[in-house]
Amino acid sequence: MTRLLEQLDKWQAKMQRTLFFSSLYETLRKFLPIIIISVFFQLFIDVFLTSNSFFALVFHWKLFRIWPPVNHLANMASLFLKHLILPLFAYFFASQLENRRGVHDSLLPLVNFIVIWLLFSDNLFVRYSGQNILLVSLIVFSLTRILNKITALHQHTLAKYLYSLLFLLVVTAVIFALISVEHLPSNFIVSSSQWLNDTFINQWSGHFIGVFCLTILASILLWLGLPVPAALLKPNFSLLSTAHNLNASLDKSVFNIPNLLSLHTLYDSFAIFGGVSMGLALVIALLIRSHGPIKRLTKIALIPSLLDNNQILNFALPLFFNPLFLLPAILSPIFGITLTAIALKLHWLAPSVYELPRYTPNILTAFLSSNGDWRTIVLVLVILTIGVLTYLPFVDHWLKGAGSEIM
Repeated sequence: MTRLLEQLDKWQAKMQRTLFFSSLYETLRKFLPIIIISVFFQLFIDVFLTSNSFFALVFHWKLFRIWPPVNHLANMASLFLKHLILPLFAYFFASQLENRRGVHDSLLPLVNFIVIWLLFSDNLFVRYSGQNILLVSLIVFSLTRILNKITALHQHTLAKYLYSLLFLLVVTAVIFALISVEHLPSNFIVSSSQWLNDTFINQWSGHFIGVFCLTILASILLWLGLPVPAALLKPNFSLLSTAHNLNASLDKSVFNIPNLLSLHTLYDSFAIFGGVSMGLALVIALLIRSHGPIKRLTKIALIPSLLDNNQILNFALPLFFNPLFLLPAILSPIFGITLTAIALKLHWLAPSVYELPRYTPNILTAFLSSNGDWRTIVLVLVILTIGVLTYLPFVDHWLKGAGSEIM
């Protein structure tokens, strides 16, 4: 284990020495306050103002009916904030790149903000694609380098502004030209829910090997800062394997369902507590080991993590592009689906087959979707404990290194 951690440190050090990653790491931390606001605002919408959400149905909350205009405005604000996150991140990243050059000018960051806003608008070239940190960072880094080379040829401030404006106009014209091409499909660079098409996920979601591969894929996509398909973020009851299981359970024993080891019975129910990569296990490990500012930050991240949103720690550690956390991020959910597959094959617990309301916390999915089988609670606790133990050595090592700088 010690040699592995040392190798991961070397990998991290090499990345840290590059302009791209060193600027990116710093930007992720500076961007954290905006992410915290965004996360809690979105949770408020999901919990209190969504009519068919888990909490509205279970606790009979009717806040979404009290004043419909407020509900409408809140949802519009939520949508606007989602669209604003990536352009704002582009602005922060471009500013950090400029600061590394000793330049404190808002023109280049503003150009990047506008370009990303255009690219990731629903009605333009690229549909809103959620967490797309890697693609945005590469675009911003490239645009910034190009603009730096162009403006370096002209020392006069006015000339720099004119060339930057001209460059922005050219990029905007190219974007609009591409989307106006007659044979080019609208929004052909797809959103997070379409990175893997429905057919592919449907084909791989009905057997253990497919679920195993999709579990690894989800963790890698998260680590890379790329959009994770919607079916791997939360239960998708429109998948064929899930629908077939539900229909079969109405006619015969749940143990005779056609897809016993499916995405819903394994991954949705026992692998994504706190979100992709079992973020809740990471939160608990940090609560056990950390202190000072990191522990306070982890406490802030606890409630969102219980509701399957771990974006706060994704930016704070960061989990994105962090070699130290890649292995536990993959292993924790893999242990979860493997233990569950064994338990289901031995008929030690009832499989999860029943449909649940939106935004049901994943830690409750197995119990509720199995029609209240108490044995699922035991397995959830066992898997979560294993996840915490998997993360602990890496958390300890991180706290001694990069984490100690934050504390």
